[in-house]
Amino acid sequence: MGLQLVSDMTMKPVSDYAPQDAALLCAVGRLVCAWTMLEQSLEAKIGLLREAMGDIRTVGARTRPSMAKLMTELRTMVAMRDRRNASALTEISAIERDMQRIDRFRSLIINGFQQPAEGGFTCRDGRNTQIHVSLDQLEIEIGSLDHLAQRLLAV
Repeated sequence: MGLQLVSDMTMKPVSDYAPQDAALLCAVGRLVCAWTMLEQSLEAKIGLLREAMGDIRTVGARTRPSMAKLMTELRTMVAMRDRRNASALTEISAIERDMQRIDRFRSLIINGFQQPAEGGFTCRDGRNTQIHVSLDQLEIEIGSLDHLAQRLLAV
């Protein structure tokens, strides 16, 4: 008993996507890089807050903490720093909601990418629904990540 492959499947090799889809591939890469830069900004912000409080530990000494853990730590440190000022915690909550929305979008792109399509590409979500993502939508989310990083540093 062996694995039977469907012989009439037509798949486009990755090399066939370039150069006409270079903008698409570049934008997906920029989304991934912007998310990583947001994580690094958050780690740096927590490091600065720790240093200001006299704590010299590094963030995630053994394993890299998840974004949720980093946000929890940020919220805790800001709450200790600003006991009477709730505006910073309100801003952190707003940032967290935006991050969760963008993370769902990022996961859709990374886990559900199907193929390039007119003006963007198609993805399949967790319910196997086909979704068209435009390059403009992708650019907006990348800009949102950059704006989130600036908001985090301002907290």
